[in-house]
Amino acid sequence: MATDEEEKPSVGSFITGLTIPEQIYDATTSLQKARQDGFDYVVTALPYTVPLLTTPTSSNDGSNSVRSDIRTDVTRLESKWWSTSVVGMVVDPPQWNNTQQTKSKPQSPSTPLYDSLQGIKLRDALTSTSSTDIEKKVEATKIFMGMLEWSAHMNIPAVILPSVPLAEKKIKSKNSDIHSSDEEDIFAEDNKPCPAVSSIAATEKTTKLSINSQQSAKEYTRLISNISTSSICTSSHVQLWIRVPLNIQSIQSYQLLLSKCNYVSSVGCILCVDDHTTPINNPSDLSSIIIALHGLIGSGHIKAISWSLNVFLMNKKGYPTLSKCHQAIFSFVYGRLGRTIRTLLEGSLPNSNNINNSNMNAGTSLRLHLRSKSNLLYKLDNTEAILETPYLDNLQSPLQPLGDHLEYQTYETFEKDPVKYRNYGLAVEYALLDGLEENKFSTVVTSSNEVDLYEVTILVVGAGRGPLVRESISAVSRVSASLNDTKVVGMQQRKKGLHAKIIAIEKNPSAVLYLQSLKGSDPSWNGGRDYDPYNSSDDQGSSINKIVPGTSNVSVIGCDMREANSHSILKDMTDNVKSRGDIVVSELLGSFGDNELSPECLDGVQQCGILKDGCVSIPQNYTAYIAPVSSARLYCEARNQACFPLNTNEGPASPSVGMQRALETPYVVRSHAASQTHAEQACWTYTHPHQSKTEGTTSSSQAAMNINNDRHAHLSFQHDPTHGVGFGCGYGALDSEVASMASSTSDGDDTTTITLHGLLGSFHSVLYESKKRNDKSTISIAPASFSVGMFSWFPLYFPLKEPLRVPNQATVNCSIWRRSDNERVWYEWCAEVVSKDRNGGEGVCWASSSMHNTGGRSYHVKK
Repeated sequence: MATDEEEKPSVGSFITGLTIPEQIYDATTSLQKARQDGFDYVVTALPYTVPLLTTPTSSNDGSNSVRSDIRTDVTRLESKWWSTSVVGMVVDPPQWNNTQQTKSKPQSPSTPLYDSLQGIKLRDALTSTSSTDIEKKVEATKIFMGMLEWSAHMNIPAVILPSVPLAEKKIKSKNSDIHSSDEEDIFAEDNKPCPAVSSIAATEKTTKLSINSQQSAKEYTRLISNISTSSICTSSHVQLWIRVPLNIQSIQSYQLLLSKCNYVSSVGCILCVDDHTTPINNPSDLSSIIIALHGLIGSGHIKAISWSLNVFLMNKKGYPTLSKCHQAIFSFVYGRLGRTIRTLLEGSLPNSNNINNSNMNAGTSLRLHLRSKSNLLYKLDNTEAILETPYLDNLQSPLQPLGDHLEYQTYETFEKDPVKYRNYGLAVEYALLDGLEENKFSTVVTSSNEVDLYEVTILVVGAGRGPLVRESISAVSRVSASLNDTKVVGMQQRKKGLHAKIIAIEKNPSAVLYLQSLKGSDPSWNGGRDYDPYNSSDDQGSSINKIVPGTSNVSVIGCDMREANSHSILKDMTDNVKSRGDIVVSELLGSFGDNELSPECLDGVQQCGILKDGCVSIPQNYTAYIAPVSSARLYCEARNQACFPLNTNEGPASPSVGMQRALETPYVVRSHAASQTHAEQACWTYTHPHQSKTEGTTSSSQAAMNINNDRHAHLSFQHDPTHGVGFGCGYGALDSEVASMASSTSDGDDTTTITLHGLLGSFHSVLYESKKRNDKSTISIAPASFSVGMFSWFPLYFPLKEPLRVPNQATVNCSIWRRSDNERVWYEWCAEVVSKDRNGGEGVCWASSSMHNTGGRSYHVKK
């Protein structure tokens, strides 16, 4: 391994573990070796705790000696290591194996002992439905439960369980050792393509079976469900990691098991990449696997991913590498779940002499190989990813924007968004340039008569701590500077300039105090001059003789924007048309566009009569989007809200939220373990300011009267053979490369079903569109038009009370309403799954949700 690869820093969130088959019964030795190689945890076989095995045996000389199968590592390893650095694994009892176990001989995935380490015989005995196997089933149950109870006793964080029983399917495996390959190092651009082999899809078609008819799978489901609700998981918090080989049949059978366990969070899976069960070598099969993985990420509770050492190759330079197919899987899984997933390497480590750098052992070489990939480091540890980590899949109750005041730290966090305010500044600049060309702004004649000075009035409503004020000041300065092209009047050259009166309106008293502090300390807020505390006027620097082109003078007003005409300064604007606002700027948008009452607030500003008839609003319009989402994690998190206190101020005396309210409330969330299953569709659009229906007969304020902001949308999401894989978790830009790769799967080969757990809301906003320049400034969290680098908004998750299973070729119909009364605004929603009839119309309704939040009974926003 190259020296520079050794020096690269470890990825803090990239946690790796190691399974050493020849040391599977000795956690102490395994952990010592793993720690030396830089691994974070090890996997050990769970001990056989039947009382007979704990009894010392008698030797021929009459003395007591310790049995050979007693686990001495139980006492040699401190409890802190068992609870933090060891994962248990259910294995077959040694006496059940036909193959004599040896601790020194490495085992390949094709040997019976390898199967015994995955607990296959024990699982088969546990799930047997034959009347002749009753005694063995009872024995297996005692062994299995004893292992799990010991795990809870030792506070082991997780236990790896055998895979879901399936019909036998013979797959020819490769040599289990790390073998030579012509492929270059992982992610190298000049990698050779994978060798063509027989299609996995064709193989799986010939071995397809109905999981529902498998009695053993149902027995296994019942067993897992019982354990997940026992004290093993509820009190000791042991996680159950079910092995899921990376093939479509195994993925679908596990998803069915998890749905029957009601998606309990203590049950998850460890995805196993292994040439023994997953011979992914043909690029034509890769798209099917990627689509299945997309569904598993959403509805599978993926806890970890296991890489068998037999999937690693050695390139020409002697470095470990992966085939191009496995590289694609690596990039896809870690690009989606890299900050929360655990990594496990399984298998006997090769001789270090086979590694290019003889000074580095095989374990370290393989670990660094996975950790040090540049694109992985970028995805996991860029500034935006680190900032988002605490919010991943963490449901946040929506704001009551007209009742809640944001905290100082919240303002500070959002002001770090580099994209949002840059685009706002660009929108203001476009509006100023268009206004000047259209002669919308008044002209100020100075005493020196040397400058054509234009004056614009900008209202910043909901100013917060002033980021939009700062962007407006900067835009005025830039536009004024661009006007300094001289024009000839007679024989004299005259200059142009722009000056702005900016009125910052904010209802939060603490934020108003901050704005006033800026007014008193920042010359750019006072026409380029220092603030004069002895001059009580808010219009310091606005005297005609003192105006400096390119500057702005800011007035700070503390009031509710909807009651602006009740303030003395703003009331004068209603009587003086020339002093009214030319541009109104706001950042009132919520995750769903209108869910923080931007329409009601901006309508209220317009109704106050402080805007000119030709006033420009930034944003000009915003559209709400929605898409179906599969996320067992979000569904579980929403259900968990039911136990929270309804009113936190009341403490223990507060009643709980309750399941109905918990699942009828939309939540702001940075979706992570989620999969958007279809392209998002537009629900409705709001445009500001309202224009009079008859030009010249109605004022701006009258045009905003009696506006009904209720909306509804009935959307049909047709079958997508890729299941929306390019849209990822529903937050972030559409991945066209992944979408293109997945689209190579034809409809005829698509047998994957998906499960929906809710709807994901987003928005797209046109801040300002300049038709003169054929350009516009936008912000968006809708994946198809996502503003890359912007983090001020996360999607809005609308839960479904019961998950909806969507069979192949089915259509998902979603309906959503925005309703209101005199005091409240709320949303109602529902969804259904239908199939098409022979004529292309809607046929059978496979599943339907109930109507959620009827009449705003569980959730609403106060006006």
